[in-house]
Amino acid sequence: MPFPWLPWSGSSNTGRGGRRRTLRAQRRATGEDAAPANAADVQEMVGRRQRRIGYCIGGFFLLIIVGVVAFGYYQEFYKPPRVWAGSVRNVEFTMGDLVSRIRVLQGVNRYQGGQINLSKVPFEYLQNLIHAEILRQQSPVLGINVTDEDITRDLRRQFLPEAEPGQETDPNQLEREFNASYNAFLTATGLSDSDFRIIIEEQLSLRALAALLSRSIEDIQEQAEILWIQMPLESDILPTDVVRRLENEEFVRVAQELNTPSQFSGPGGYVGWVPRMAFPDLDDAIFGNEEKGLSPLAVGEVSQPIFTTDGNFIVQVISSPEERELSDTMALKVTVELVENWQREALEDGSTQGKVRMNFNSKLYEWVTEQVFITAPRVESRTQ
Repeated sequence: MPFPWLPWSGSSNTGRGGRRRTLRAQRRATGEDAAPANAADVQEMVGRRQRRIGYCIGGFFLLIIVGVVAFGYYQEFYKPPRVWAGSVRNVEFTMGDLVSRIRVLQGVNRYQGGQINLSKVPFEYLQNLIHAEILRQQSPVLGINVTDEDITRDLRRQFLPEAEPGQETDPNQLEREFNASYNAFLTATGLSDSDFRIIIEEQLSLRALAALLSRSIEDIQEQAEILWIQMPLESDILPTDVVRRLENEEFVRVAQELNTPSQFSGPGGYVGWVPRMAFPDLDDAIFGNEEKGLSPLAVGEVSQPIFTTDGNFIVQVISSPEERELSDTMALKVTVELVENWQREALEDGSTQGKVRMNFNSKLYEWVTEQVFITAPRVESRTQ
């Protein structure tokens, strides 16, 4: 038989129509294709059909709602903490890591009576995470080694009560007071011992780097004696208007009116003897710059406004540069600048070589800020 799949009762030319007719005949024979007995049966069939259609439509919309909720949860809660934020060689940080770090430092600051400025902190602390990891990886090369004993010693320095001169002390009592004070700090800030030990380790490493770089600072350096007027960036007074005032008014009197107080300047804007690198943005005005063809300010001359991230400065030199011994304040300021330069150069070198990367944009910035605000520890500031 050439076509064994054809039924014995049909020919090869029967076709679809013949098969349908045969099927209907079989159904009629078995009673499956019988018409409804009455109108009630018809109405019931229509009702069942409508209910099935309604269930299908409802299920479809329910699936859409569940999908939208699931996608929103993924976008807002699951995905952002796991988004890659930065890396140093094979060590990576996520946005969740960044939020955790800011919360740790926020707890410490709140306990000490300070606050974190959320308008600029997220990106700065991402950089700090990167800086800390760069230093951690470079420490063996630099000869920096922070041990657990060093961390414990610094913790005791911060939380171990000091005995009054001549007072007898019980070592066991001091130990109990240390544990009580330290545990109270951890409870108030919501931190764990391991969290705070990481912060202490990074601080000690940074101090060691500062000590290492400070060895290059000469005790005797060329310095100029200056006054300045420091004005906030958001000031309503234009610095150029202040320069015009100084053409007819004494610098000290205007400084007493407009200068922003700081640890480096007195009420009348007196800063004192300043070396190179203490205030890098002011060096060109104070000491000149041969490469740029800039001459230093003459004695009594007032600079044009100098715009920096710390504010707008107007400088007057009151004594020509001369070799002088460096003050402790300026030695510390130069050290801070050296550390920041080291961090900046290490970050730039790592980025150029592809060993350091960062991922940050306005949307991620907004998410980090919101999470830090929502989960901020509500603790009272430390009372003295």
